[in-house]
Amino acid sequence: MAISLDKINSALDRLDNKGGSNNNQDNIVKLEEGEHQLRIAPYKEDLEMPFQELWFHFRIGGRTFLCPNKMKNEPDPICDFATTCWNEFTKTKDESYKEMFKTMAPTLRVYLPVMIRGDEDRGLRWWSISPRTTYKEILNHVRSGLRQNVDITDPTEGLDLMVTVEPGFNGWLMPTTITTALKPTALAPKKDIKDVIDTISPIDSLFDYSPVEEMKEALEKHINPNADDSDSSAGTSIDFSKNSGGTKGESVAAEEDNTNDKINDAFDKLLK
Repeated sequence: MAISLDKINSALDRLDNKGGSNNNQDNIVKLEEGEHQLRIAPYKEDLEMPFQELWFHFRIGGRTFLCPNKMKNEPDPICDFATTCWNEFTKTKDESYKEMFKTMAPTLRVYLPVMIRGDEDRGLRWWSISPRTTYKEILNHVRSGLRQNVDITDPTEGLDLMVTVEPGFNGWLMPTTITTALKPTALAPKKDIKDVIDTISPIDSLFDYSPVEEMKEALEKHINPNADDSDSSAGTSIDFSKNSGGTKGESVAAEEDNTNDKINDAFDKLLK
């Protein structure tokens, strides 16, 4: 089954509308500074969409958590408290509540299975990319190809990506240019393609959900980092069962859901 144009469009729409712990770093690609040639491969668990979107809470009490609210619509005390902070900000206009919300809101990361040329013996690995920049750029390459009846992820006649990585904000390495190769190539020798696609570890095997109680403890630590273990909840009075203010059941969007109207307008004009 070929990659789905509908799912690519849906992923781009989510970006435009902005509407756990890692168990296996060996399966995660870290691109060093320089030029790289890589190939997006089909994901054996979802052949229509290799891009897998995961939502995390980062740096909560020194830990990272998969967001059960965004991922599977299950209880999430960190999201609950983020909503409380946002509601307090809307009522009081106290910027400290807004800043606290920004640290609590879930953040999107995108993973895609790739083959690094020159490192084929390691099989497929997951490349983690930014949803604000790299993800959207690659999606546009995929969509542009599909509109010309070219699936750049096709394992037999697809196109490699040429990626240049350079230091960016705060010296972090990030892709600065991404182009597609001009000549179609196979992911691997035809007889090996199925075996190569099977080398990717399922994305849900790399990250675990944490028990709600652990999330609560980390949240208490995040809010009250200087408290002793014997008095870790002093002064917090967190009510995880309901939001403070706002409509009952109301929840705030994740930080990645904020829309940049100018970028959207420019993108719409480009498409037209």
